[in-house]
Amino acid sequence: MTAQDATSTTQSGKRPPEASPGATGGDLNAYVIARMGFPARPQEDLAEYMERLLPTMKPFGGHILSHGKEVENLEGVWPGYAVVLGFPDVARAHAWYNSPEYQKIMPLRRRHVDGELIVVEGNPPGYDATGAAAAMRRGILAGAPGTTKK
Repeated sequence: MTAQDATSTTQSGKRPPEASPGATGGDLNAYVIARMGFPARPQEDLAEYMERLLPTMKPFGGHILSHGKEVENLEGVWPGYAVVLGFPDVARAHAWYNSPEYQKIMPLRRRHVDGELIVVEGNPPGYDATGAAAAMRRGILAGAPGTTKK
């Protein structure tokens, strides 16, 4: 975290939560993923929302990672478009979403666009799912509820 980040505050005067030890500098370890429907037609409110979004995120170390890009379905149906935001950690993503600054602009989007937002924690660099697979197999062999053998 830079000195500037450490001293930043939101417009409400609250300091964002400290990043977790693994989330320093420019590391992003939490992602807000939105599935947004298409608005019936362009709206002034949506333009204003887009102009005001990034300034609400900056005090929390947030970045817009993907916005306005074409969605390519690999499986299933994805009605609408996707937005991906990155934050140093889940606590900062929640702090941004619940901040008075973001809550003020959220209605500008919600009046015209339906959708869902989730926050998910990222894995550390080099993560390998084989450990999780081994734990799953141990649960299957032990007959854990909800598991099945082939």
